Amino acid sequence: MGAGLAGVGAANKLVKQGFTDVQIIEAFSQPGGRIKGSLFGKLVVDEGPQFIHGASMDNPIFQLAKEHGLLEAFMPIDNIVVYSSTQEQLNPEFVSQMWELGSNITYRAHLLAKEKGYEMVKSLLDAYVSEVSKLKAAWSNDPVDLINQKLGMLNMVLKSLSVDYAVHSLADVSVHSNEEQYMEGGDCNSLGLYLKLIAKLLEPIPQERLLLGKPVKQIMWNGNFQSEDGTGYPVRVQCEDGDQILADHAIVTVSLGCLKENAQSLFHPNLPEKKLHAIQSIGFGTTNKIYFEYEEPFWPENISEIGLHWQDESPLIALKSNIAEWWRCLCLFNLLQPAERYGNVLVAWVSGREAKFVETLSAEELGSTITMLLRNFTGRPSLPEPKRVLVTKWFTNPYTRGS
Repeated sequence: MGAGLAGVGAANKLVKQGFTDVQIIEAFSQPGGRIKGSLFGKLVVDEGPQFIHGASMDNPIFQLAKEHGLLEAFMPIDNIVVYSSTQEQLNPEFVSQMWELGSNITYRAHLLAKEKGYEMVKSLLDAYVSEVSKLKAAWSNDPVDLINQKLGMLNMVLKSLSVDYAVHSLADVSVHSNEEQYMEGGDCNSLGLYLKLIAKLLEPIPQERLLLGKPVKQIMWNGNFQSEDGTGYPVRVQCEDGDQILADHAIVTVSLGCLKENAQSLFHPNLPEKKLHAIQSIGFGTTNKIYFEYEEPFWPENISEIGLHWQDESPLIALKSNIAEWWRCLCLFNLLQPAERYGNVLVAWVSGREAKFVETLSAEELGSTITMLLRNFTGRPSLPEPKRVLVTKWFTNPYTRGS
């Protein structure tokens, strides 16, 4: 159940091991789950994942991509221009140094908490704030503007990491999150890689074994359900259209967000209490993308990212929650490259409560808000509005309920 990467991967492995009676049931009208493409600009863009986080053979996604020859199209992600709310462009070397400083704090947060004997440190934000407080004290002889600039950059790192974790704040992420999960190799940005990967994994699976547009109503398990020829099966899958599928085994790979909403009614009998507790306790957030297409580029040549630095923000000062100012969460725009292939397209990333909120806004509202923001930061009042806007909607989608 579910034709995302997990479901298709499981079916692929079963078919390769000689199982012939394998059926995939998918609620969406196309396979992929959260791997989804939409036509925007000149080509199909990724509504879902586009990065490999940890580009090394320790990463199963990287292994699969290499096995299927999909590693040739990585985009550069290290050439960034950062504009400040003071309408100045920050020094690239300064940006790089501060970004590395902030990233190292979070990657080593569990070690810092242990080594330095922090008490009551439970989240990444706790560790980050503790370290930044010490750094600020060490900068006491720096000019005030420079200190604020440094703190603004460290807060920019916080925002970026919140998007990576799909949370509103790193207060929602355990200080131990990187203890076992961090993989070497850095981040690789490869547009369309996941779409190609799903297609490759589907190749050995007969087309008639993939049922699309088939939402599941209930999974009855641990029973004895009779087929027309009298054969007994322990599993019966009831689809919303009234069809029933009998099976020896069911592999359920639906989104955790969907399970959180439907686990109590989806399974009969109910899942064991330990599984229900795990489903409700594990965090599952939302990250959305907003794509903007422009007639002409307004950004410098040969850059891969545009960053927004808020001079008045600091990890040491909690922002008052104001969803009307959702745009304050924005810190990075990726450029789709090369422009000859994709057009003049920027993509912004939003996570947490703001990600849910942007799903309620129209393309016109998003376009005008981003234009106002970019004009303020670049100091260019004539900066053009985008000609097209696309926002993903992973939270309101009933078959994902998050990303």
